[in-house]
Amino acid sequence: MESSDRPRFERVDWSEIDTERRLVTPERALFVLGLCVVVGLFLYDYYYAHVYLVAQWAVTPIDWAVLIGLVGLVSYGVVPAARNRAAVRRTYESIRSRPVLSGALAFLAVFGVVGTVLPVLLGRPELHFGYAYQPPVGVTVDAGWSPNCFGTIKRGQGIQRYCEGSALIPLGTNGRGQLMEAMLVAGARPAIYVVLFTAAFIVPLATAVGVAAGFRGGRLDDLLMTYVDVQLCIPAIFLYFIGYMYVGASLLLLLVTFGLLSWGPVARLVRSEVLQRREDGYVVVARSLGGSDSYVARRHVLPNVTNTLVPAVFHLFAILILAEAGVAFLGFSNVELYSWGSTIAEGLSPDRMRAHEVWWISTVPAVALAATVVALKLAGDGLRDVLDPRGGR
Repeated sequence: MESSDRPRFERVDWSEIDTERRLVTPERALFVLGLCVVVGLFLYDYYYAHVYLVAQWAVTPIDWAVLIGLVGLVSYGVVPAARNRAAVRRTYESIRSRPVLSGALAFLAVFGVVGTVLPVLLGRPELHFGYAYQPPVGVTVDAGWSPNCFGTIKRGQGIQRYCEGSALIPLGTNGRGQLMEAMLVAGARPAIYVVLFTAAFIVPLATAVGVAAGFRGGRLDDLLMTYVDVQLCIPAIFLYFIGYMYVGASLLLLLVTFGLLSWGPVARLVRSEVLQRREDGYVVVARSLGGSDSYVARRHVLPNVTNTLVPAVFHLFAILILAEAGVAFLGFSNVELYSWGSTIAEGLSPDRMRAHEVWWISTVPAVALAATVVALKLAGDGLRDVLDPRGGR
């Protein structure tokens, strides 16, 4: 009989289950090794590199936090997936059968590469004040706003001059002569940091609180949910402004304030699902066979709340990306870290010129921001069906 035709209980990998009880597991070993590497990089940067760690990468506190988060995501996300290749293969085939989900994930994958790799290789967008307000390809504007024209100059009536966009700079430039392509790449970096920081620190916290409250119940449930209620009453933007007065603009400050005050709804959704699942037959049987609360919650309860957790997490990603862009739009972000929000504000600034004449400065990052948020929502809704163990996969 083929292995795929055997009943599922006969195909259980008991060695994998036994491994979970060991002190040293592949996940823990990789996590400790990764932390050692991060510590080594920190010491190298502090004592030797001083300015750039790699290429044009000047490491900041938010970079170190994201690196630690990446170690955790790889250790407890990628490694278990590599050990369960059959499930990964089924998931991949299910994703391929959904064109909308495939397109959204492909966009997010490109977005991730652009936001993490290219800013390190390219550095900060270069300034070319002589070529300020160059129009995108296919667009012609009054050349009086810029002393030079990268494309073709067209003559109008009298001394009127018009600048035609060039294919060499397809998205044009801003008021400092920076390429809008470079501004898009630089603006993707804070958005990627929002996703990585939230996935590594905020989502596990919200999930753990929701599972603990729903599975254990009683006083622990009351205590955790009371804290969530109090937390939801505190406006994150108010707390960020208080921190802004003392430490200045910081992406790490924004992620801590908004992230730590935004996970309550996710925890409540998880708790609601766990309350429904903890009395199901398979959970009762697992507990009657001697399974500990932590084992039953991790192996039997948590996988069955993905239909609620996954879209809520992707919704949280989108909300926090919009929050970061909104704070940057208002001018309360780090000026050394470009953001799509600050670029949108630059195109709408009244002290520059009439906004409709340089519409591409705000339109290009606005389109990128909207596309990212839509892709996150589509990916969350699609993965909800793909990862739901009760979906018939």
